Amino acid sequence: MIEMDCTCVQKHHSIPTEVIEVSDHAIEKVAEILKDYRRIFMVADENTYRVAGRRVEEILKASGQLSHTLILPSPALPNAENVGKVLMEAGRDREVYDINAWSMNPDYILAVGSGSINDTCRMVSYRLGIPYGVAGTAPSMDGYASVVAPLLNGRKKIVYNCSIARHIIIDLSVNCQAPYPLLLSGVGDMIGKYVAILDWEISRDRNGEYYCEQIADMVLKATSQCIDASGKLESRDPEAIRSTSEGLILSGECIAFCGSSRPASGTEHMIGQTWEVMDVEEGKVPNLHGIEVGEGTFTAIEIFRKLYAETDDAHLKALIEKYLPAFDRIEKLQKTLKLPFTVTDHDRYIQGVLRGRTFRDRYTILQYLYEQGKLEEYAEAAYEAVMKKHFFGTFKERFPDWEA
Repeated sequence: MIEMDCTCVQKHHSIPTEVIEVSDHAIEKVAEILKDYRRIFMVADENTYRVAGRRVEEILKASGQLSHTLILPSPALPNAENVGKVLMEAGRDREVYDINAWSMNPDYILAVGSGSINDTCRMVSYRLGIPYGVAGTAPSMDGYASVVAPLLNGRKKIVYNCSIARHIIIDLSVNCQAPYPLLLSGVGDMIGKYVAILDWEISRDRNGEYYCEQIADMVLKATSQCIDASGKLESRDPEAIRSTSEGLILSGECIAFCGSSRPASGTEHMIGQTWEVMDVEEGKVPNLHGIEVGEGTFTAIEIFRKLYAETDDAHLKALIEKYLPAFDRIEKLQKTLKLPFTVTDHDRYIQGVLRGRTFRDRYTILQYLYEQGKLEEYAEAAYEAVMKKHFFGTFKERFPDWEA
């Protein structure tokens, strides 16, 4: 268990995570880390099985801890269908059928993958009441230690409360080989934290929403850590991968400490995830979560810059001003990283901003502008500014051979 005393009204934060292992060849330690479990159900997809799952399976078989393995087809989206597949395959039938006996459940679920596999397994873990952990294959998102899972259910993306990983195993030798779009996705997921924390502060002051300064500071520290490392990701620098992985995990821990994704998800996520849902509605495979969030971050920054220049609310202006240096830093970073865009069509972009306001029940600057009757005006202005300042090509142009 990870614990932390705090000065906020909660006074103390804790999460049930027992081990966080970030090291070279960390998966070689999987049997020892999971030594208390004898019926481990391993879940991977075709890609993650190839890069790490096969070796994890060999180790757990040799130690006598593996129950069985499920390999999902790629791309394994975090949707109701895959949750159902994992749920159906979790238990094992007894060798001799007994009409009075239940199917045997595993005593542990091990996800081998990153965002999609992790979120799918955390939901099944939560529903079955079985602990789970993850052997991460890419520093592509901050959900490894999170308490929530955004899952595709029908044509909606719904954020569910779920289990928290008991063990997080990040093998740097595996993560260093992750495709560059996944590394960029991790950066995109993290740069939005400045927007998320600013939204949280605004809601604290306008609505009296619970706010924890210590958690907020930890998220911003994790964000800075990831930004510092981002310039060396393309060269697969091991220390940059380590620093990014640890920053992403810390952000997830803060979500768990808070009990919601509030410290790590605001306007930028609500817009980005709306674009993901729009793809799902059209029967398309959604783009990488962190890439969408990165584009949503630049959108939110332009909205805040315009509001800072126009507002007569001195307190709101002062709050935004506090984050302007961070926004400058992100924009400077974009000139180096050139995060690709997935949404450049005007109408689709605007709809993402307008619909993003109600993606979830969370007060953000989008709601503030809606109440002022200015949301459409600000969405239009953000589109024009973002396309001029930050557009360095679409995702397909940057990565024509990418397959999820």
